[in-house]
Amino acid sequence: MGFKKYIIASLVFLVVIALFSNNINSDTYTLKHDLLGINITLEVYAWIVLPALVLFVATILHMIFYGTKGYLQRTAIKKDISKLSMILNDRLLDKKSNLPIKTQSLKDIADILNVIELKVPKRTFEPLPLIENTVKIIRTLNDGKYIPTKELKLPEDNIWALKNTKNRVSMDDNFAAEILKNGNNHPVELVEFAFDILLENKPISTIKKFLDNVTLTNSMVEKLLLKDADQLSLTNHEILNYLKANTFSNKELIKIAKNYKLTMQPEQLLSLFEDISANNEYFTSSYLYLLFEYQMIDKAREILFNSQRDEYIVFKALLDLKDCGKYNYNIDNFIIE
Repeated sequence: MGFKKYIIASLVFLVVIALFSNNINSDTYTLKHDLLGINITLEVYAWIVLPALVLFVATILHMIFYGTKGYLQRTAIKKDISKLSMILNDRLLDKKSNLPIKTQSLKDIADILNVIELKVPKRTFEPLPLIENTVKIIRTLNDGKYIPTKELKLPEDNIWALKNTKNRVSMDDNFAAEILKNGNNHPVELVEFAFDILLENKPISTIKKFLDNVTLTNSMVEKLLLKDADQLSLTNHEILNYLKANTFSNKELIKIAKNYKLTMQPEQLLSLFEDISANNEYFTSSYLYLLFEYQMIDKAREILFNSQRDEYIVFKALLDLKDCGKYNYNIDNFIIE
């Protein structure tokens, strides 16, 4: 029964009881209590209806209280559900949401949403109106298109903001050059991406002009020298400086040497690795590798003779085989660290 119907029915019932009681007995009755100071005289029908009237009022107050409480709970749940949609929208954009959720069960869902990674499915689906624009943005970025920063409105370190910048870099070599010019002001991931784009589209002579403000990683140096092995645009001094700025292993340097060996003159390559080993004794192994490759055994013998007993064991073993006339091994078959 509705609230209004309940009130009307209850009042009708009270009126009927009052009329029926008054019709049976129209006398009055006095309630008197000396200690409490009560002295009330009412018609008999009033005394009969009064308890029911009190119960009626109490019932109305009870219904109002719990009705209001239920309304507030439903309103809170509705607001929290709306906030969940906003949290879902933020998570699609890789943003952590701090929106307060009052409903405990929905708060648990919000906490889960804030720690999981969400992706827009490739298949066609109808997104909620709230996240429709977000889904459109994500699909645009995944298609490799660029969205102006003012329209995207995301922090620079956000993954979608980074994706957007990468899209622009892919489309504009000049912008890629700007990223490298201000390399220390951008994330390493973005700098490496811009570097790769320029490395693919520009000659070494152009790229090296943009590297003054860039801290090159091992991977970037390897890629740079791999391309230079085809173009031979860098001087030995420049190559040495790039190698000195990073931490390489002998195995990595030997890989670089193999690339240069295909195009660089032996004298230049040997001079380069002689300078590398002179700058850092740790890289003597890579220099010895080249000496054995170019059959410069006397020079290798001199270095090995002046080394410690437990140094360069592989090369000493190869030299012994050479002296015994049994040197028919490929040096690449040996592990050189």
